[in-house]
Amino acid sequence: MIFQIPWKHAAKHGWDINKDACLFRSWAIHTGRYKAGEKEPDPKTWKANFRCAMNSLPDIEEVKDQSRNKGSSAVRVYRMLPPLTKNQRKERKSKSSRDAKSKAKRKSCGDSSPDTFSDGLSSSTLPDDHSSYTPSCLERVSLSLAGS
Repeated sequence: MIFQIPWKHAAKHGWDINKDACLFRSWAIHTGRYKAGEKEPDPKTWKANFRCAMNSLPDIEEVKDQSRNKGSSAVRVYRMLPPLTKNQRKERKSKSSRDAKSKAKRKSCGDSSPDTFSDGLSSSTLPDDHSSYTPSCLERVSLSLAGS
């Protein structure tokens, strides 16, 4: 399953905290890091925390060649992977530093991922209001984080 998350930069013209940061705010509320009225809104931190949470999930990976980093239609595209078994999680932890070095070498050598997607994500348009992107997937992300 592939999904995309709006990733518009806050410095862009027309950026609105209620439309462009609602998923990140919902994540901050869900994790208890933000309570409306108690703290000043901090969308930059919300976004960073959400990005770190997504990157730490073993069963979700970013599809970088499908993500768009610039402009008003900036999005990050992610793919859900099959859940890891207990043995795979243990193996992954022990190999993590070795794998990181290996990945860095592959990237520097110019090897590309064999996975290619032609499902039209790059030509899709996003609605102006992203408020519908909230809590439905937060529970899965939270459960995945709890399991890692």
